[in-house]
Amino acid sequence: MKRKFTPTARRMLGLVLPLLFAPPLAARETLSVAWSHWPPFSQIDADGTLGGLDVTLTRQILGKAGVEPAFRNRPWARALYLMERQQLDVAMGALKTPERERFARFSAPYRRASFVLLSQRPQAGEPEGWREITELVTLCQAKGLRLGKLRGTRPLPMSEECPALGQASEYNSDDRLLTLLLARRLDGVIMEWQYARYRLGQLGASDAIQCQVLLHQQPVRLMFAKEAVNDEALARIDAAIATQPSPDPAFAPPRCRLDATRPPSLSTPSAP
Repeated sequence: MKRKFTPTARRMLGLVLPLLFAPPLAARETLSVAWSHWPPFSQIDADGTLGGLDVTLTRQILGKAGVEPAFRNRPWARALYLMERQQLDVAMGALKTPERERFARFSAPYRRASFVLLSQRPQAGEPEGWREITELVTLCQAKGLRLGKLRGTRPLPMSEECPALGQASEYNSDDRLLTLLLARRLDGVIMEWQYARYRLGQLGASDAIQCQVLLHQQPVRLMFAKEAVNDEALARIDAAIATQPSPDPAFAPPRCRLDATRPPSLSTPSAP
């Protein structure tokens, strides 16, 4: 016997059947994100959770783009190795270079990193040797300055034109640079400002250091393995970055005696 459906029942079936046979809703995409201990950008906070400026910004940006970050503790060198082999999806706080563009894609910049030349403050009765350096040209041609920088970094795009900076000795860690500076075994060190500020605060040595030169500010991006994101996903991520609020003033560059980031300032000390 053939079952007959009332008009009301037919309308209900018309609503329910498409739902039963519809494909499942797309799951929220998850990308693996490398992090390592690099305060104040990535660190384990006092409550035991992963935090830091880059971690917070990455969560916000990827979240707005419909992507779920899965953080993996990987040293930077290991992260690059895995990303080159398409075994890791995202690295935070990356600088865009031609070498990395061979295996990675980059977001729009989401913050800027400030690199500075720091020195010890003179002790009581000690002459202030840095006061004789009143412009960048003088610094570049200075003889006998004991300067240090992190191995593999370039203190300025114009390093070749600035012998004093280009010939800075290289060390394997920023902590080693600060140790030598505080022991007065180096006259100056070239470092990323926010990490230097964090470590000097931990060491109780913030007042012992002064900033001589704001060297340059580099745009920092999210770096993606080429196979991890397509054009549409990268466009969503860039759109999310565009909606981010202005950076916290706490992460602004420091006031330095000289400012090498603006051409008119190359020969004029910053206002005290």
